[in-house]
Amino acid sequence: MKIEFYLHQVWLALICVLMFAGLLLPVGQLVNAEGASAELTNFRLNFIEGDSSGAMWAMGVIMIVTLGVGVFELLLSGFRNFILQKRLLVFMMLLTAGYYILFVAYVLLMKGDATFTPYVASAFPLISVVLEYMTIHGVSKAEAHIIAKASGFRLRD
Repeated sequence: MKIEFYLHQVWLALICVLMFAGLLLPVGQLVNAEGASAELTNFRLNFIEGDSSGAMWAMGVIMIVTLGVGVFELLLSGFRNFILQKRLLVFMMLLTAGYYILFVAYVLLMKGDATFTPYVASAFPLISVVLEYMTIHGVSKAEAHIIAKASGFRLRD
């Protein structure tokens, strides 16, 4: 039995690493005119005074679901179920879009007169969307290569 390795599996692994890192790192900071600040993570809003609010849990749940789908997709990629892989990738892209809609809604609701400064971790889901798009094309290319090799005719992209 020959195990094949595809480039889109590297993109999937990178998506999983980015989503896991995004879960652990803060995504932004709110600072008001008096100098009080609050750090926004995917699960809570941590104030400089030591208080915290757990109202941000929905962003963390979306990241966990996206990470779970990514890990399942990575495990599934060895079985050549290309149609399910493409559907799961589209689902991951929709989850990531939902994450950003929720992220913008939270920031706009909390902002008031404060200024918001995004951190590097807020760009991780955007990078993963680009990688998900590259993965969809990689899966399609691998599918076309396998079909062409198996049936003896040439597919055009």
